[in-house]
Amino acid sequence: MSGRKKQRKNRKKLTYGIIVVILIFVCFLAYSLLHSSSSQVAIVDHLSFFPEQRNKTFVNACTNILEEGGLTWAYYKGEKITVDFYRNLPSRGTNLIILRVHSAIMKTEEGIISILGLFTSELYSPEAAKKYPEDVKYDRLVRAFFPGEDEEYFGIVPSFVEKSTEGKFKDTIIIMMGCEGLGYINTLNHTRVTYTDMAEAFVKKGAKVYIGWDGPVGINHTDQATDYLLQRLILKKRTIKEAVQQTNDDIGKDPMYNSTLKYYPDTPEVENYTIPNLKNSLTMNVIPNLESSLTVDVAYTSPTQRTPKRSEIS
Repeated sequence: MSGRKKQRKNRKKLTYGIIVVILIFVCFLAYSLLHSSSSQVAIVDHLSFFPEQRNKTFVNACTNILEEGGLTWAYYKGEKITVDFYRNLPSRGTNLIILRVHSAIMKTEEGIISILGLFTSELYSPEAAKKYPEDVKYDRLVRAFFPGEDEEYFGIVPSFVEKSTEGKFKDTIIIMMGCEGLGYINTLNHTRVTYTDMAEAFVKKGAKVYIGWDGPVGINHTDQATDYLLQRLILKKRTIKEAVQQTNDDIGKDPMYNSTLKYYPDTPEVENYTIPNLKNSLTMNVIPNLESSLTVDVAYTSPTQRTPKRSEIS
Protein backbone atom coordinates (compact mmCIF):
# COMPACT_ATOMS: atom_id res chain seq x y z
CA MET A 1 0.00 0.00 0.00
CA SER A 2 1.34 3.40 -0.97
CA GLY A 3 2.04 6.01 1.68
CA ARG A 4 -0.63 8.32 0.24
CA LYS A 5 -3.34 5.63 0.41
CA LYS A 6 -2.28 4.78 3.94
CA GLN A 7 -2.56 8.44 4.94
CA ARG A 8 -6.05 8.68 3.45
CA LYS A 9 -7.06 5.53 5.30
CA ASN A 10 -5.68 6.88 8.55
CA ARG A 11 -7.51 10.19 8.03
CA LYS A 12 -10.77 8.31 7.45
CA LYS A 13 -10.22 6.33 10.64
CA LEU A 14 -9.50 9.55 12.52
CA THR A 15 -12.61 11.20 11.07
CA TYR A 16 -14.79 8.23 11.99
CA GLY A 17 -13.26 8.20 15.43
CA ILE A 18 -14.03 11.88 15.96
CA ILE A 19 -17.62 11.35 14.76
CA VAL A 20 -18.07 8.46 17.18
CA VAL A 21 -16.70 10.53 20.06
CA ILE A 22 -19.02 13.43 19.18
CA LEU A 23 -22.02 11.10 18.96
CA ILE A 24 -21.18 9.57 22.33
CA PHE A 25 -20.82 13.05 23.85
CA VAL A 26 -24.14 14.22 22.35
CA CYS A 27 -25.92 11.11 23.62
CA PHE A 28 -24.40 11.57 27.06
CA LEU A 29 -25.37 15.23 27.12
CA ALA A 30 -28.94 14.44 26.04
CA TYR A 31 -29.18 11.73 28.68
CA SER A 32 -27.84 14.06 31.35
CA LEU A 33 -30.25 16.84 30.41
CA LEU A 34 -33.15 14.42 30.33
CA HIS A 35 -32.39 13.05 33.76
CA SER A 36 -31.48 16.37 35.33
CA SER A 37 -34.36 18.37 33.85
CA SER A 38 -36.24 18.22 37.14
CA SER A 39 -35.29 20.99 39.50
CA GLN A 40 -34.57 20.18 43.11
CA VAL A 41 -37.37 22.49 44.24
CA ALA A 42 -40.71 23.36 42.61
CA ILE A 43 -42.67 26.47 43.62
CA VAL A 44 -46.27 25.84 42.56
CA ASP A 45 -47.93 29.25 42.81
CA HIS A 46 -51.56 28.61 41.95
CA LEU A 47 -52.59 31.72 43.93
CA SER A 48 -50.82 33.95 41.39
CA PHE A 49 -53.71 33.10 39.05
CA PHE A 50 -55.71 35.65 41.06
CA PRO A 51 -54.21 39.17 40.76
CA GLU A 52 -55.03 40.20 44.33
CA GLN A 53 -53.28 37.11 45.71
CA ARG A 54 -49.96 37.44 43.91
CA ASN A 55 -47.01 38.06 46.21
CA LYS A 56 -43.74 38.77 44.46
CA THR A 57 -42.14 39.59 47.82
CA PHE A 58 -42.80 36.06 49.06
CA VAL A 59 -41.56 34.44 45.84
CA ASN A 60 -38.37 36.52 45.88
CA ALA A 61 -37.72 35.69 49.52
CA CYS A 62 -38.35 32.02 48.84
CA THR A 63 -36.03 31.84 45.83
CA ASN A 64 -33.33 33.78 47.68
CA ILE A 65 -33.37 31.13 50.40
CA LEU A 66 -33.16 28.35 47.82
CA GLU A 67 -30.28 29.99 45.97
CA GLU A 68 -28.40 30.64 49.21
CA GLY A 69 -28.87 26.97 50.00
CA GLY A 70 -27.43 26.08 46.58
CA LEU A 71 -30.65 24.53 45.27
CA THR A 72 -32.01 24.62 41.72
CA TRP A 73 -35.63 25.65 41.48
CA ALA A 74 -38.47 26.13 39.03
CA TYR A 75 -41.38 28.53 39.45
CA TYR A 76 -44.82 27.66 38.06
CA LYS A 77 -47.35 30.47 37.87
CA GLY A 78 -51.07 29.98 38.32
CA GLU A 79 -52.02 29.54 34.66
CA LYS A 80 -49.77 26.47 34.48
CA ILE A 81 -51.54 24.61 37.28
CA THR A 82 -53.79 22.27 35.33
CA VAL A 83 -54.96 18.71 35.87
CA ASP A 84 -52.05 17.38 33.83
CA PHE A 85 -49.63 19.60 35.73
CA TYR A 86 -50.62 17.76 38.91
CA ARG A 87 -50.47 14.48 37.04
CA ASN A 88 -46.77 15.10 36.42
CA LEU A 89 -46.09 16.61 39.84
CA PRO A 90 -43.57 13.94 40.96
CA SER A 91 -41.20 15.10 38.20
CA ARG A 92 -41.47 18.81 39.06
CA GLY A 93 -39.31 18.93 42.18
CA THR A 94 -37.10 16.07 43.25
CA ASN A 95 -36.43 17.18 46.84
CA LEU A 96 -38.98 19.83 47.80
CA ILE A 97 -42.36 20.93 46.41
CA ILE A 98 -44.01 24.10 47.73
CA LEU A 99 -47.75 24.15 47.02
CA ARG A 100 -49.05 27.73 47.27
CA VAL A 101 -52.53 26.63 46.28
CA HIS A 102 -56.17 27.12 47.18
CA SER A 103 -57.54 24.12 49.00
CA ALA A 104 -60.38 23.22 51.33
CA ILE A 105 -62.25 20.28 52.77
CA MET A 106 -65.19 19.39 50.55
CA LYS A 107 -68.63 18.85 52.01
CA THR A 108 -71.58 16.98 50.61
CA GLU A 109 -74.92 18.72 50.15
CA GLU A 110 -75.92 17.30 53.53
CA GLY A 111 -72.92 19.01 55.15
CA ILE A 112 -71.03 15.77 55.76
CA ILE A 113 -67.26 16.10 55.62
CA SER A 114 -65.79 14.47 52.54
CA ILE A 115 -62.24 14.98 51.22
CA LEU A 116 -59.65 17.67 50.63
CA GLY A 117 -59.52 19.23 47.18
CA LEU A 118 -56.66 21.22 45.64
CA PHE A 119 -57.66 23.81 43.06
CA THR A 120 -56.32 23.84 39.54
CA SER A 121 -56.67 26.88 37.27
CA GLU A 122 -58.34 24.75 34.59
CA LEU A 123 -61.97 25.64 34.03
CA TYR A 124 -64.48 22.83 34.53
CA SER A 125 -67.21 22.04 32.05
CA PRO A 126 -68.93 18.78 31.10
CA GLU A 127 -67.12 18.94 27.76
CA ALA A 128 -63.72 19.51 29.43
CA ALA A 129 -64.40 16.60 31.78
CA LYS A 130 -64.44 14.25 28.79
CA LYS A 131 -60.66 14.66 28.58
CA TYR A 132 -60.31 12.79 31.86
CA PRO A 133 -62.77 9.87 31.68
CA GLU A 134 -60.94 7.62 34.14
CA ASP A 135 -60.40 10.35 36.72
CA VAL A 136 -64.04 11.45 36.50
CA LYS A 137 -65.32 7.88 36.60
CA TYR A 138 -63.41 7.09 39.79
CA ASP A 139 -64.07 10.49 41.47
CA ARG A 140 -60.44 11.60 41.38
CA LEU A 141 -61.47 15.05 40.18
CA VAL A 142 -63.99 17.45 41.68
CA ARG A 143 -65.64 20.72 40.70
CA ALA A 144 -64.15 23.55 42.72
CA PHE A 145 -65.63 27.04 42.92
CA PHE A 146 -65.73 30.18 45.02
CA PRO A 147 -68.97 31.40 46.62
CA GLY A 148 -70.72 33.99 44.52
CA GLU A 149 -68.73 33.21 41.37
CA ASP A 150 -70.04 31.40 38.32
CA GLU A 151 -66.77 29.84 37.13
CA GLU A 152 -65.89 26.35 38.27
CA TYR A 153 -62.45 24.73 38.19
CA PHE A 154 -61.14 21.21 38.29
CA GLY A 155 -59.83 20.16 41.68
CA ILE A 156 -57.78 17.11 42.60
CA VAL A 157 -58.36 14.87 45.60
CA PRO A 158 -56.17 12.32 47.45
CA SER A 159 -57.11 9.45 45.14
CA PHE A 160 -55.81 11.49 42.19
CA VAL A 161 -52.44 11.92 43.89
CA GLU A 162 -52.26 8.22 44.70
CA LYS A 163 -53.66 6.74 41.49
CA SER A 164 -53.31 9.30 38.69
CA THR A 165 -49.95 11.00 39.21
CA GLU A 166 -47.19 9.57 37.04
CA GLY A 167 -43.99 8.30 38.61
CA LYS A 168 -43.08 8.54 42.29
CA PHE A 169 -41.72 11.17 44.61
CA LYS A 170 -38.17 10.57 45.82
CA ASP A 171 -38.33 11.24 49.55
CA THR A 172 -39.69 14.66 48.59
CA ILE A 173 -40.74 17.19 51.23
CA ILE A 174 -44.22 18.54 50.47
CA ILE A 175 -45.13 21.93 51.95
CA MET A 176 -48.88 22.42 51.49
CA MET A 177 -49.54 26.11 52.11
CA GLY A 178 -53.30 26.03 51.52
CA CYS A 179 -56.19 25.68 53.94
CA GLU A 180 -56.99 22.50 55.85
CA GLY A 181 -54.09 20.42 54.58
CA LEU A 182 -53.93 18.46 57.83
CA GLY A 183 -57.15 19.31 59.61
CA TYR A 184 -60.36 21.31 59.65
CA ILE A 185 -62.78 22.92 62.07
CA ASN A 186 -66.07 21.07 62.49
CA THR A 187 -68.67 23.81 62.01
CA LEU A 188 -71.28 21.89 64.02
CA ASN A 189 -69.42 21.76 67.32
CA HIS A 190 -66.42 24.02 66.52
CA THR A 191 -63.88 21.32 67.31
CA ARG A 192 -60.65 20.90 65.37
CA VAL A 193 -60.44 17.57 63.54
CA THR A 194 -57.26 15.94 62.22
CA TYR A 195 -57.35 15.07 58.51
CA THR A 196 -54.55 13.06 56.86
CA ASP A 197 -56.01 11.63 53.62
CA MET A 198 -54.07 13.98 51.32
CA ALA A 199 -50.89 13.57 53.36
CA GLU A 200 -51.22 9.79 53.25
CA ALA A 201 -51.65 9.89 49.46
CA PHE A 202 -48.43 11.87 49.02
CA VAL A 203 -46.51 9.59 51.36
CA LYS A 204 -47.79 6.48 49.59
CA LYS A 205 -46.42 7.97 46.36
CA GLY A 206 -42.97 8.32 47.91
CA ALA A 207 -42.97 11.70 49.69
CA LYS A 208 -40.82 11.85 52.81
CA VAL A 209 -43.06 14.21 54.75
CA TYR A 210 -46.11 16.41 54.18
CA ILE A 211 -46.32 19.69 56.09
CA GLY A 212 -49.63 21.54 56.24
CA TRP A 213 -52.11 23.54 58.33
CA ASP A 214 -54.64 21.98 60.70
CA GLY A 215 -57.38 24.36 59.58
CA PRO A 216 -58.10 27.44 57.45
CA VAL A 217 -55.25 29.91 57.02
CA GLY A 218 -54.92 33.44 55.65
CA ILE A 219 -52.66 34.08 52.67
CA ASN A 220 -50.51 36.62 54.46
CA HIS A 221 -49.92 34.27 57.38
CA THR A 222 -49.07 31.20 55.32
CA ASP A 223 -46.65 33.22 53.18
CA GLN A 224 -44.86 34.55 56.26
CA ALA A 225 -44.78 31.17 57.99
CA THR A 226 -43.52 29.31 54.91
CA ASP A 227 -40.71 31.83 54.41
CA TYR A 228 -39.65 31.28 58.03
CA LEU A 229 -40.01 27.50 57.74
CA LEU A 230 -37.77 27.39 54.66
CA GLN A 231 -35.08 29.37 56.45
CA ARG A 232 -35.10 26.85 59.29
CA LEU A 233 -35.12 23.80 57.00
CA ILE A 234 -32.62 24.92 54.34
CA LEU A 235 -30.30 27.50 55.88
CA LYS A 236 -30.37 26.50 59.57
CA LYS A 237 -30.53 22.76 58.83
CA ARG A 238 -33.15 22.15 61.50
CA THR A 239 -34.97 18.84 61.70
CA ILE A 240 -38.58 18.64 60.51
CA LYS A 241 -39.80 18.69 64.10
CA GLU A 242 -37.58 21.61 65.09
CA ALA A 243 -38.40 23.68 61.99
CA VAL A 244 -42.17 23.26 62.34
CA GLN A 245 -42.10 23.89 66.09
CA GLN A 246 -39.93 26.99 65.77
CA THR A 247 -42.21 28.34 63.04
CA ASN A 248 -45.27 27.86 65.24
CA ASP A 249 -43.49 29.41 68.24
CA ASP A 250 -42.00 32.42 66.46
CA ILE A 251 -44.61 33.21 63.80
CA GLY A 252 -47.55 32.02 65.85
CA LYS A 253 -50.95 30.63 64.99
CA ASP A 254 -53.04 32.06 62.19
CA PRO A 255 -54.55 35.22 63.73
CA MET A 256 -58.07 34.55 62.47
CA TYR A 257 -58.43 30.76 62.61
CA ASN A 258 -55.80 29.76 65.21
CA SER A 259 -54.49 27.13 62.81
CA THR A 260 -50.98 25.74 63.30
CA LEU A 261 -48.48 23.90 61.13
CA LYS A 262 -48.25 20.14 61.50
CA TYR A 263 -46.50 17.35 59.65
CA TYR A 264 -47.27 13.79 58.60
CA PRO A 265 -46.14 11.18 59.41
CA ASP A 266 -44.98 12.09 62.91
CA THR A 267 -42.55 9.17 63.20
CA PRO A 268 -39.09 9.50 64.80
CA GLU A 269 -37.47 9.04 61.37
CA VAL A 270 -39.40 11.98 59.94
CA GLU A 271 -39.14 14.15 63.05
CA ASN A 272 -35.35 13.88 63.02
CA TYR A 273 -34.95 14.29 59.25
CA THR A 274 -32.89 17.20 57.95
CA ILE A 275 -32.56 18.28 54.34
CA PRO A 276 -29.16 17.02 53.14
CA ASN A 277 -26.64 19.19 51.35
CA LEU A 278 -28.14 19.23 47.87
CA LYS A 279 -25.82 21.70 46.16
CA ASN A 280 -25.68 20.91 42.48
CA SER A 281 -22.29 19.72 41.28
CA LEU A 282 -22.94 20.95 37.73
CA THR A 283 -20.95 23.96 36.61
CA MET A 284 -24.01 25.53 34.98
CA ASN A 285 -27.14 26.15 37.00
CA VAL A 286 -30.03 27.34 34.86
CA ILE A 287 -32.74 29.01 36.92
CA PRO A 288 -36.04 30.04 35.28
CA ASN A 289 -36.97 33.71 35.52
CA LEU A 290 -40.13 34.71 37.32
CA GLU A 291 -43.04 35.04 34.93
CA SER A 292 -44.43 38.41 33.96
CA SER A 293 -47.42 37.86 36.26
CA LEU A 294 -45.18 38.77 39.19
CA THR A 295 -44.15 42.21 38.12
CA VAL A 296 -46.02 44.06 40.87
CA ASP A 297 -45.47 43.77 44.61
CA VAL A 298 -48.62 42.97 46.54
CA ALA A 299 -48.94 43.94 50.20
CA TYR A 300 -51.70 42.04 51.97
CA THR A 301 -53.58 44.06 54.56
CA SER A 302 -55.83 41.29 55.79
CA PRO A 303 -55.33 37.57 56.45
CA THR A 304 -58.73 36.79 54.98
CA GLN A 305 -59.13 35.16 51.60
CA ARG A 306 -61.88 33.79 49.44
CA THR A 307 -63.10 30.58 50.98
CA PRO A 308 -63.52 27.88 48.35
CA LYS A 309 -66.39 25.44 48.42
CA ARG A 310 -66.60 22.16 46.55
CA SER A 311 -69.11 19.81 45.03
CA GLU A 312 -68.20 16.51 43.45
CA ILE A 313 -68.23 15.95 39.71
CA SER A 314 -71.40 14.11 38.85
